[in-house]
Amino acid sequence: MSEAHSSVRDLAVLQQAMQMVLSSLDVETILHHILLISRNYFGATSSAVYVLDSNSGELICRAQNGFDPAVVLPADKHTVAGWAAFTGAPLYIPDLTREPRHHVQAAEKARSVLAIPLLVRDRVIGVLETRSEKPDAFAAEAISLLSVFSGQASIALENAQMHSTDLRRVRQIEIINLIARSAAAAHDRQQFFSMLAELLSDTFDGTTIAVVLSSADGHITVPSYSGTRAVEMQRFVAARQKGVIADAFATRALAVVNDFRAELSVPSCFPKSGSELCAPMVSLGEVLGALVLGHQRPNFFSAEDRTIAQAAADVCATAVKNVQLSDELRRIANLDPLTGAYNQRYLHAAVGQEISRSRRHGKDFGLVMLDLRDFRKINTSVGLEMGDNLLRRVAERLKSAVRNNDVVCRYVADRFSVLLPELNAEGLVTVVGKLQNALREIEVAHQ
Repeated sequence: MSEAHSSVRDLAVLQQAMQMVLSSLDVETILHHILLISRNYFGATSSAVYVLDSNSGELICRAQNGFDPAVVLPADKHTVAGWAAFTGAPLYIPDLTREPRHHVQAAEKARSVLAIPLLVRDRVIGVLETRSEKPDAFAAEAISLLSVFSGQASIALENAQMHSTDLRRVRQIEIINLIARSAAAAHDRQQFFSMLAELLSDTFDGTTIAVVLSSADGHITVPSYSGTRAVEMQRFVAARQKGVIADAFATRALAVVNDFRAELSVPSCFPKSGSELCAPMVSLGEVLGALVLGHQRPNFFSAEDRTIAQAAADVCATAVKNVQLSDELRRIANLDPLTGAYNQRYLHAAVGQEISRSRRHGKDFGLVMLDLRDFRKINTSVGLEMGDNLLRRVAERLKSAVRNNDVVCRYVADRFSVLLPELNAEGLVTVVGKLQNALREIEVAHQ
């Protein structure tokens, strides 16, 4: 359970850090938050944020804490930050005294250094460099979490830069913030995707909207849409193979079909589209899905529309990742890591809900508690590993003997419980018999 608690704590810290950088549109405030988070959450002794100048191609130090870095660095392989910007990949040096290849400015007290590129759609916009006076100060888990946070910080930083330097994109910033707030308020993924489709529909009048998600094996789903009564999934599958979705996924950049009348061989996602736009949602190099917009008129999407759509997709990618982290946080917090059954915490919450529902609707429910007899003797005779395997098999057999909406929990140690919604006393007796029969089928080898 300690590993599960650690994972829950790490995810909670990451979510809090993400919300902090999304809380402002001021560049200086976001830079300050990045430095604060790298120090307080990830144990950095000193940090600096470099921003890549698009004109000169150099790294400009915009914020620092704990040391005086070089104001300007070339984006090449001669410095730690330059290496991260040049390669687009993190660089970690656990002990600077054993690493002569990279020059580190003012590193008299630094023993380990980590540079993480700030990426937006695989484009480097800056570098976060963190240092510690301890050797090997950044564990693999911390580097992974800091990389995810840096992806969030990259989006927040670019959005703030656009807001401060280009007032013509006020509309773009407004929708980005609204999407981010909707993601924070959503209780689950489906709720967020439904909100997202409606927000985009309000922004692009007369446009058909679809939110597309891509799984690790390349399959796509459409969890929400707006502007149409239904979507024809075969059209999206065809567009994923050879169409606007395929182009966007392949290039990881916005793709547009301006006139389907001139491109008859290209499948459209919507049946009456004259033109379609697909903005991919990319997070840390992973294509999570896309926003697909269609309009009946050819050549409908202007340059401003394309900019807004891609900016919305960038924020959506981070929001989708954030919602996924929330789902994972709830899963870890509610499951027993050994057996995969629900844990005591979840059981107490589920029983509370059933009691309230029973009082409101007059519905009976059942609760079965099971205690494995002489389990300590089993551990002693066949070993702890075999004992753990037995607990897993017990959980599997209990799940196989009940309904999908029933709740199987490992209450503590060798004790299990089964919550049975909408079940009367007669049905409870029947279920108990099934559970007993299921457990009798388990054989334990004795020494």
